Amino acid sequence: MVLTGFNITEYLIPIVLGVAIGLIIAFWRNSRGLKATYLLPEDFRANMRKGQLIDIRTKEDFQKEHINGSRNFPNRQALQSLHLLRADQPIFLYANSDTGIVKALGRKLMKKGFKPVYILTGGLDNWPYPKK
Repeated sequence: MVLTGFNITEYLIPIVLGVAIGLIIAFWRNSRGLKATYLLPEDFRANMRKGQLIDIRTKEDFQKEHINGSRNFPNRQALQSLHLLRADQPIFLYANSDTGIVKALGRKLMKKGFKPVYILTGGLDNWPYPKK
């Protein structure tokens, strides 16, 4: 049986466009308002006392050096310790760098209702001030 006058592009293009638009809308809705703010070390230092300062590195790294006044919640422990954080105060996060784990944790905290979340640009490796 041969279909005459059947043009696959008549059906394929609307389907592909519909799926693409649906994915764009889904990703846009999930990411809306869930972006942590990156602060330069100067701004981070000037504002970190107005919120909760969280170091998400390992305990060993934290004991070697950290920003004075920070609490240590290693990455996996941070989500299990949400009851120790206050949702009504900003959260200031840092790790050795500002990518990967700290970015993902900031997003997860925002999904859990902790807003705003600030991340130290460049992480502790970029911190020019004295460390404890």
